[in-house]
Amino acid sequence: MARATDLPDPKAYEWDFETGDGVGIWYMNGWQGYADEDLDAASDHYRERGREDDITATLAVFGDETRLPRETQEYMSDAWSTNGEYTGADRIGFVAEGITAMAVASRIDVPGAEVESFTDLDEALEWARA
Repeated sequence: MARATDLPDPKAYEWDFETGDGVGIWYMNGWQGYADEDLDAASDHYRERGREDDITATLAVFGDETRLPRETQEYMSDAWSTNGEYTGADRIGFVAEGITAMAVASRIDVPGAEVESFTDLDEALEWARA
């Protein structure tokens, strides 16, 4: 397992990360929605950090500016499904206004995990902590 010091540093990218009460939260607020270096780094961070014992559920929170072209949705479907299974998380949630979270969640397939979409972060956190 990668050590925390080997993980991509969110400060160098257009996303942020925090954890609490067993939930890892990736804030993709500055990310515009392209399959690029920021998404690769967030995916790497998610895969390795999400696997650590203090995280049993994960949330990806998308900003208002996030748009997901088809190529990005395909990348996320493959990479984030694989990463979700690798982490062993029991619950994997996506949060955004509009249909962004629903579009992502509908393409994620992780055996043994609940996958949901939300428009409200507080509701997502309550679900993730249940």
